[in-house]
Amino acid sequence: MNILISDWGFLERALPLAQTYQVGIEVAEFTIPENVQAAPELAPAMVDQLAGLRLVGMHAPFAELVPASKDPLVRQVARTRLQQGYEAALAIHASHLVVHSGYFPKTYPRAMWIDNSFDFWVEFLEDKPVPGFIHMENVYEDDFTPLQELIDRVNLKFSDERLTACLDIGHVNANSTRTMDGWIKGLGDRIRYVHLHNNDGLLDDHWGLDRGKINVTETLDLLGAYAPQAVWTVETLPLDTEPTLIWLREKGYL
Repeated sequence: MNILISDWGFLERALPLAQTYQVGIEVAEFTIPENVQAAPELAPAMVDQLAGLRLVGMHAPFAELVPASKDPLVRQVARTRLQQGYEAALAIHASHLVVHSGYFPKTYPRAMWIDNSFDFWVEFLEDKPVPGFIHMENVYEDDFTPLQELIDRVNLKFSDERLTACLDIGHVNANSTRTMDGWIKGLGDRIRYVHLHNNDGLLDDHWGLDRGKINVTETLDLLGAYAPQAVWTVETLPLDTEPTLIWLREKGYL
């Protein structure tokens, strides 16, 4: 199993933990607008720091980015920031890039959101022909089917797996009325990346896997069965990261 930890924007703090447990790192520094703009200057030193890790992922910018917006200026902001994120991911030699869907409930009718998103992502992915590199994360979605339909339409357009899913189990638990079982079985092998953390079902708390309302063992077993190619990233709060790695090791996942 390929497992990473989020560095939460503090790479130097996460590196010793990643080296001790022999896991990869998901770099979060470039979610910050000022950092992603400065990526050409920041990336070379980061490459040296990341050298020797088993796997490197990166989280793209996401704050206030709405790819499905009807406003072309809003879409341009999203395109610019995501392009900067993509270039930063290449610069640090990341193997995975996580992007947000940009979905906000009740903003647009379902069909309009899918159509607008499709147009945006087809244009964005036109010159990025690397299957399995870019993963779209659920955040506020109640239902998995819009993501399912969007991913399938985009990949049919390109005849490859240019866009896959990042399943954030904490977001499902906090923001969806659908079951975790339904999400995992519904998205299935479209899931190529996973964010692991727990919560009380009300807020996106990013607790460790050993507390909260998610049945984590059942969830991980379902992921193993229905999304066997997925990479898992521990996205718990920093203080919960090592206890979660220990939990995963004791349960035989690490």
